[in-house]
Amino acid sequence: MSKLSTSIKFLCQVAALLLLPWLACACQLVTGDYDDEIESSAAPQYINVTISVSASNSPVTRANPTGGEYGDGTERGIDRENVINDITLIFYQDATGINTTSDDAKVLFVKKYAVRPFKESDLPSTHTHKTGEPLIAQGQEVLYTTGNQKLEETTLTVGQSYKVLVVANAVVNVTVGEKITDVREKVFNSVYTGTGIGTDASNFVMTSETDATVTLANPTLDTSDGENKMIYYFDCIHIERLAARIDYCTGLAEYSDVYGGYVYEVKKPGPAGNIDYYVVTKVTPFNLYSEPEYVFKRVQDSWSGTPSITYLGDESTTNYVVDPLTAGKDNTETTIRYDNRLSVDLASNTQVMATVHTDNAVTDHQGLNNIIIAYPRENTLLPTSLLKKYATGIIFEVDIIRDANTDHPKPKETKRYYHYLRHQGETLKANEYSFKARKLEANGRESYGDDNETFSVDGGPGVGPVVVPMRCGIVRNNIYRVSIESISNDDITLHIKVKKWDKFVHAPIYM
Repeated sequence: MSKLSTSIKFLCQVAALLLLPWLACACQLVTGDYDDEIESSAAPQYINVTISVSASNSPVTRANPTGGEYGDGTERGIDRENVINDITLIFYQDATGINTTSDDAKVLFVKKYAVRPFKESDLPSTHTHKTGEPLIAQGQEVLYTTGNQKLEETTLTVGQSYKVLVVANAVVNVTVGEKITDVREKVFNSVYTGTGIGTDASNFVMTSETDATVTLANPTLDTSDGENKMIYYFDCIHIERLAARIDYCTGLAEYSDVYGGYVYEVKKPGPAGNIDYYVVTKVTPFNLYSEPEYVFKRVQDSWSGTPSITYLGDESTTNYVVDPLTAGKDNTETTIRYDNRLSVDLASNTQVMATVHTDNAVTDHQGLNNIIIAYPRENTLLPTSLLKKYATGIIFEVDIIRDANTDHPKPKETKRYYHYLRHQGETLKANEYSFKARKLEANGRESYGDDNETFSVDGGPGVGPVVVPMRCGIVRNNIYRVSIESISNDDITLHIKVKKWDKFVHAPIYM
């Protein structure tokens, strides 16, 4: 080797030794940045869904003919009514949502998750509420969570937006690839576990109240448990119960063990202090709809022609809630749709008032006692529907003791009074929404009234159909609370409030 070659080799070795620390440093910097990138991208990813069984404290009164989506405020459900055991989430993509007309809108992902009650620390810092929901309706939340469920176990794609439908406490037969136009037509044959009479109802089925949109964007880095987690927080999704509830409000009565029921004192003309006792001993619901109910609520804008149907729409004076059989509820007597019409024996449905009710009693915001009578399914009618055949109502069985506070009370008389439940009632006086109950003979026949009665202006027989929709009927997630306001000459006047079943917020659901 020449001296020149040896010198070049020596210089290269020296240069390498001098550059080595800098190369090592540079490699270390590159490696550090790369590790940070790997650490972030490799963090497990989750989505966080908040579910709310929502209601409103809107002052709109459904007993007023103006009607609308909200009743006489809201009322919180009792624990048994709030429990959620599991939820099914149905994801799809369509700009229009559940009201799409496209056959290309199909289910992209569907999965059922068990849930558990969760602690305050499980909550995100905030969650959204339904548009237009007053602040007073946003409190007192009951929460559950699935715990952490990985995004990689779904087929959802980061950066994409999806429509989401929710079904709670039920098995819904929905498959990936199924058209949304078919999903929205599904029905349930059962909306809770039990008979629905008194307290015999649990595991209430709940489904979407609104057509929700969620987006897998802007994840939050969660390091609370020492591990990096990327969580996509979605806006709150609102759901509602498919059942309704009927209450008997005992507010103006006093319970009596002696008379075995709730006593209303009625002062009589004549000798001072002469009083009759009207004792409610039994309350019985009738015409409880026992046919399938739509999984997802729907409204339509007319009863004739080709109505425009809106799925998950709000009801109004021009949007009427319909059930799967509404269109067939006519004024003929050819087909019996229900198991328990007004004119048959209803003993199995009767709530006996022989003892003070505590297990199925609810105290409202006024401190009044309310007894749960039944949990009816959604049951809506045409303006021409025969009320006796289709309209849900309640019967009061009353013992009448005349001159009760004298030394010689008259023998007890027993009478029965009934009334169809109003969803949007007639106004008898300004700001007064009360109705006369009808008498019922022992054989189940009406003592007065037209067997062919349909909707009427004053609740009495012989008046033809009216324009106001939803006058009689039952709509999901509402409480129909009936109280006896006055008794005069054996006429019983009822007051009916319709309250949106109150707030229930589901936990964040980590998927």
